[in-house]
Amino acid sequence: MVFARPQDALKAARAMLSGGRGPYELSIARQALGILHREFGAPESAIVELRHAVRLARRAGSPDREADVLATLGIALLRHGRTRPGLAALDRAASKAAGKVADKAADKGVGMIASTADGTTWARVLFRRAGARWIVGWHREALDDLSLATPALLDAGDTVWAARALTLRGHVNLALGAVAQADADFRAAQRMFATTNQEHDSVVAVQNRGVVAFRAGDLPVALEFLDEADRRFKELGIPMFDLVADRCAVLLAAGLARDALEQADTGLRQLARLRGQATMRAELLLIAARAALAADDPAAARSRAEEAIGLFAGQRRAWWAEHARLILVQAGLAEGGASPKVLADARRLAARLARLGSPEVWQAHLLAGRAALALGRGRQAEEHLSAAASVRHRGPATSRAGGWLAEALRAEAAGQSRRLLRACRAGLALIEEHRLTLGSSELRALVTTQGAELATLARRQSLRSGGSRDLLAWTERWRATALAVPAVRPP
Repeated sequence: MVFARPQDALKAARAMLSGGRGPYELSIARQALGILHREFGAPESAIVELRHAVRLARRAGSPDREADVLATLGIALLRHGRTRPGLAALDRAASKAAGKVADKAADKGVGMIASTADGTTWARVLFRRAGARWIVGWHREALDDLSLATPALLDAGDTVWAARALTLRGHVNLALGAVAQADADFRAAQRMFATTNQEHDSVVAVQNRGVVAFRAGDLPVALEFLDEADRRFKELGIPMFDLVADRCAVLLAAGLARDALEQADTGLRQLARLRGQATMRAELLLIAARAALAADDPAAARSRAEEAIGLFAGQRRAWWAEHARLILVQAGLAEGGASPKVLADARRLAARLARLGSPEVWQAHLLAGRAALALGRGRQAEEHLSAAASVRHRGPATSRAGGWLAEALRAEAAGQSRRLLRACRAGLALIEEHRLTLGSSELRALVTTQGAELATLARRQSLRSGGSRDLLAWTERWRATALAVPAVRPP
């Protein structure tokens, strides 16, 4: 009831606490209160309630109950920024639940996996540990847990938790760049939630469909899903700060950087007022840094990125910290221009992002390639621009356009004019096609920095070759990208 009907859950828990129940039932009530506090802005109260619930479960002599509450406590600690004790609590919960399943399996003379229908608590604990591992950026380890938890929950007919496991698997796949697999998981979860009374989870499924549409480059569909999710969350009276982050990301992709920055900063102020989760504060700071950089305010981007890095480091979230460092290095290049330090930072960052399996590694390579070009280090520039250019045939449109930009820079550095113009044509054609999918005048008004730079590279080549007709053609080609799209009706 906590997520579906939080006020009813609060009343029921308080009634149990005042009803003279035994330690098992009291543990359930304390756990419910802990989840409510965790989700709605009282993290310290959540931890107090959940520790009380663990003690009650232990007094009740129920390893299943204790494991379940320990897992909830682990997530609460993690979200409050206490990563090490949070992960330790989840490991203890998984060990305790696994021991219970093993005992049942031994009694029946069957293997561990064969007995997972009796191990619903074990599967739920693994699911929550997978969620913690996703939060800290341990994506492969999260998939390992989900590969056990998801089929066990499905076999047990535990619809709500199985759908939650599919949702989490979708997020992990998305982090690893597997957009199609993520979409399939989110669709399946949405269908399953529709058969339950879990309205909160059902709305989260809509939000996740928006995230997938965004990652696939379909911004109008993304905004439709996110607007629907926003409306339904408001009807439930639930603040959802990760929805703020998702909408900021879409606004950024639409070229509306100031809007994204304003929304991110508003979310940060609301989060501070509600004393919300430290993990979400770090993520909103990261999106605010991206927005500030896109809005040509590198100083603001640097300050937000530095604060985000500090929070992520304290939360032991290396995957997130490296993505914040990407913004920091980009801001450094924008503020002070190319330098040996910027190049060295970008090179190290590209190597770390590659080890983490980040789909954003091409951005670090493009950054390093630009710095190397400016410093006259041709061999290093070719190495990194070649790596960045490798994404021009795969991934979302923005990544592919970045790949063609890297290819054009490579060609210009090599003095190969035909190859340069071919890359510019391909990149601009991709951007033109992508713009035709945008359903609002604000999104169509997007003039991406990638597209503008591709057109600039082509015009610069025309100037070098002395072709006034070519110069005019490339200038008009870029203007036509905006003017050739039919007007939106109604306005």
